[in-house]
Amino acid sequence: MRGLKAIMTACLLWGMVLPLTADGPAVPPKPDVDLPFPIGEVLEYSLFWGWIGVGTSVAETRWELRENRWYIGIQFQTRTNNVLRRLYPVDDHVETWIDAETLRPIEFTTVLRAGRHYRNEKTTFDWERNLAVYQRFREDGQVETKTYEVDDSARDLVSFMYFMRNKDLPPDSSFEYEVIVNDKLYELEVNTRETERVNLKNYGRIDSIRVDPRASFEGVFVRRGEMSVWVSEDPRRILTKLEVDTPFASVKILLRNVRGPGDDFWIEDAEPE
Repeated sequence: MRGLKAIMTACLLWGMVLPLTADGPAVPPKPDVDLPFPIGEVLEYSLFWGWIGVGTSVAETRWELRENRWYIGIQFQTRTNNVLRRLYPVDDHVETWIDAETLRPIEFTTVLRAGRHYRNEKTTFDWERNLAVYQRFREDGQVETKTYEVDDSARDLVSFMYFMRNKDLPPDSSFEYEVIVNDKLYELEVNTRETERVNLKNYGRIDSIRVDPRASFEGVFVRRGEMSVWVSEDPRRILTKLEVDTPFASVKILLRNVRGPGDDFWIEDAEPE
């Protein structure tokens, strides 16, 4: 009986400290923050090798409850289509979880499958100590681990792309950032050019600022190459086009469709496919 009474007392005290619901601890409210992109947004892209359509990539944002705290999850899923799948199948999954207030990442994972190439990695961030812990999971079960220092402004590639949607990009300007790729920090120089019109199948011609990042690293869409991206000049600042010149061919990514919340032209004026 004494043991039962002690358990009941402990439960009562715990209930005073942490309110409970029928299924467990009370779920905290989502952060009330002004984000540069909507949660629930889905961006669909078509991938081309030269003029041949070879696959699709889908980017999606969502709320993620982790350890009773809300974070923003951003994921990219890239796959080859039937034209290329038999010759060089690609199935890449890249995901980052970021703090809603700072837009800094707390965890970044990549699972890349391209032909015989396989890569499974996770990087977790300790911003109190400005450390990143990188892990590479090999197919034989071995795990490589590396811990290194990171600057307050450093971000993985995906969180950096969405962080930049909060930035003005005036023509003929240059910015420098630190980007984390695999187990290394890269100095990324972002150079803006002039506004150009990008022709999108479902939206017509969209005014987009051309941006030339100067760095070479494994990315979300492609492995390596000289890259140029185009970002829409409307408040959403969506990536409308990406081009990479590789030793084999020119790889191009074009925005196909925008889904999710919103009442702007991306949602209301899209032509049905």
